[in-house]
Formats: sequence, structure tokens, C-alpha cells
Amino acid sequence: MGFESRRWSDELYSQIQFTGCHTDSGITKSTDVQMWRDIPFQPDDSYDTKTFTACFGSGTSNGEWTDLGSGMKNVYFQIMKIGGTTFGPQLSVNSVSVDTTKADG
Repeated sequence: MGFESRRWSDELYSQIQFTGCHTDSGITKSTDVQMWRDIPFQPDDSYDTKTFTACFGSGTSNGEWTDLGSGMKNVYFQIMKIGGTTFGPQLSVNSVSVDTTKADG
């Protein structure tokens, strides 16, 4: 898969929200999303992976990462699997949002 989002600065918490997911196959109903910390000139640190299913159709899926540690860092998410496989259909999402305020504020 390999799609990486833009980077943003965060301290403790990030929530990713997908609304209106669909694939070119029309039958896939899940996607795995992983959070990463961008570390220049070194391998990036990975955090846990969330499986989004509710966004398929017109619904919304949320993934929350609360274990990002202290201190400002650049984070991003990556699509790891679509339909349980790394070699599958292409994913389209109508709306993607990032919320960093729950634990930081």
C-alpha cells in the first residue's frame, strides 16, 4: 500500500477520521491505518495499527492514538492494508480529518 499522509506536529494525541471509504473493487470493507513518528535520517518509529470498517459506504471510522509520548514530534499515518492485504484494490476516501486537541489541550 504505502500511502503516507502529510506530517503534522503533535505531542500526546492524534485522532484520524475517514468518512465515505470505497475501493475500486467495490467489495473490500476494511483498511488498516498505522501512525508513525517521522525521524530525520533514521528509521521512523511506528505506533499501533487501527482497522477502519465503519467508513465504508457513507459512514465514519475513527482511530485514536494516545501513546505518542511527550515532546513535539512530526507524525503521519500510513495505509498498511486494504481488505487485509498489501496487494489489493485502491482506496478512496471522501473526507479525511486529523484532530490533535483531545489530550493536548
